[in-house]
Amino acid sequence: MNVVMNTDEAHVVLSLVTSQILDHLQMSEEGREVVKSWRRSHNLGSGDLDEFAIELNEAVGNFIDENTRRMVRQRGKLKVQER
Repeated sequence: MNVVMNTDEAHVVLSLVTSQILDHLQMSEEGREVVKSWRRSHNLGSGDLDEFAIELNEAVGNFIDENTRRMVRQRGKLKVQER
């Protein structure tokens, strides 16, 4: 399976996760400001967001690869590779 998120989709993931962190975790005001600052530095159109999208895609792809069985058909046979 191949999943590739563009920067807009990565920004949605980033916004959702940081919102959940800010809304549901007890944090110091300093910690909240660090999260907000990090989120602002990853706004749409920023180089940081582009880099984040690349890293997120690699992490999601690696997770899927590590947890997926692969089936390969060769000359009428079906091989299953465990990962």
